[in-house]
Amino acid sequence: MAVRRSASRSQFAVLKAFMWGVTFSIFLLLAIFGGRTLLAMPTDVISAGTVKLVSAISRFWSNLSLLPKQILRFREVNRDLSQLQSRLSQLQAEQWRVQELIEENHRLRKLLGLASDLAQPYTAAEVIAIGGSNWFHTIVINKGSQEGIPQGAPVIYHDGLVGRVWEVRSHHSIVLLLTDRHSAVGVSLTEHQGVYGIVKGTGRRLCELVHLSRHVVPRKGEVLVTSGLGGVFPKGIPVGEVVSVSTTTEPPTVKVKPFLQVDELHEVIVLTKLPPTVNQ
Repeated sequence: MAVRRSASRSQFAVLKAFMWGVTFSIFLLLAIFGGRTLLAMPTDVISAGTVKLVSAISRFWSNLSLLPKQILRFREVNRDLSQLQSRLSQLQAEQWRVQELIEENHRLRKLLGLASDLAQPYTAAEVIAIGGSNWFHTIVINKGSQEGIPQGAPVIYHDGLVGRVWEVRSHHSIVLLLTDRHSAVGVSLTEHQGVYGIVKGTGRRLCELVHLSRHVVPRKGEVLVTSGLGGVFPKGIPVGEVVSVSTTTEPPTVKVKPFLQVDELHEVIVLTKLPPTVNQ
């Protein structure tokens, strides 16, 4: 009986020792292989972070070494840009000058063509000043008595009548404009044959057509030209066009817009020989 119990205890001890051995072996294997896996995770993270850090530092130093070259290049680009802007300004100024010459050439051709049609001796002049008030509308030209400018001479520009010479000095003259209150010019209606009138200045932008030779009503848009009557202005110079007709008054009130544009007065010609009186 005692022998059996002793044998049972011995077998249980062996089994217990075997189980502990298996358990220890399993834990040992887990420690070996599991430890490698657990250690590999932070190692990979640290390695990746180190690689990124080294790469960033490398790029930083590379860019830092290129900074002086980039600064020099930036200065060169700014210098080139300044030169291009300066050149662009020069080209714009040249283009503006060319356009001015084209417009001046057009005005002169038109002006000389008008002078040729009138077949009158003339002297070319330039406008050097523009004056005016509610009472006097005048310009100053750079020709006077020394250049053969007579007082009362008609003055025209490329679009038509400007006015007449009012005062003559040695080397400049004052021209009374068509729009001045003291100005009056005989005109004929281009769409009413043989009808004459007088365009009077009002001191404003528009003039008035008065003293029509016949009882007619001008049409809006009708062009008026100098009649040649009176012995001052030769026949056929464009004066203006009718812009409004009011029949509520007697005679009708007729407003005329002169072809004269003060801001376009640059070159003018002065007809130096007053035409004789033309009876029509």
